[in-house]
Amino acid sequence: MRVGLYLDAPQGDDPIGALREQLAAAAADGFSSAWLSNIFHLDALTALAAAGGSVPGIEYGTAVVPTYPRHPAALAQQAMTANAALGGRLTLGIGLSHQVVIEHMFGYSFDRPARHMKEYLDILLPLVRGEQVKYRGETLSANIGLTTPGAGLPVLVAALAPRMLKLAGAVADGTVLWMTGPKTVAEHVAPAIRAAAQEAGRTPPRVVCGLPV
Repeated sequence: MRVGLYLDAPQGDDPIGALREQLAAAAADGFSSAWLSNIFHLDALTALAAAGGSVPGIEYGTAVVPTYPRHPAALAQQAMTANAALGGRLTLGIGLSHQVVIEHMFGYSFDRPARHMKEYLDILLPLVRGEQVKYRGETLSANIGLTTPGAGLPVLVAALAPRMLKLAGAVADGTVLWMTGPKTVAEHVAPAIRAAAQEAGRTPPRVVCGLPV
């Protein structure tokens, strides 16, 4: 088990400088990773790319970037660019967000979220592996390839429901959780995601647990 640090984006006049100091402190204190939320303040990928490149020896992750407001090709390009700036140390955590946010704030439909995430990953994952995508789904389409450096970064999917955990284990690199207790992780999350990965012939996926302390 590795221990990382979950961060909210700093406020103030110089949030990037403050974030850089937090990341340096996390690395100096021996944390293996630092994870930044993406809510309504700093864009997590941009902030990590700007603040983290000069801080060695620590993994960076997003926990999590909402998918609905961003086309998967646009997110793939942004994430790979950030990964290049961070020397290949980025893990991209993505999630559906919440119905009230997507429908009432962004104005998108939250209908059939599991279908949305499947189609999103069908486009995103090949792109971050450096592959061309030609895809037409019910809600998302793409016919594009990217030459962006930084390909190969891991992608984690925020998941708790059975269909989402199966998707995270079958095609993504694991899941990232928030405030999920040890009993739920041990008896529900881990068995479901590992079974999905095994069925797909993949290695056991990563489970990142975010907890307030």
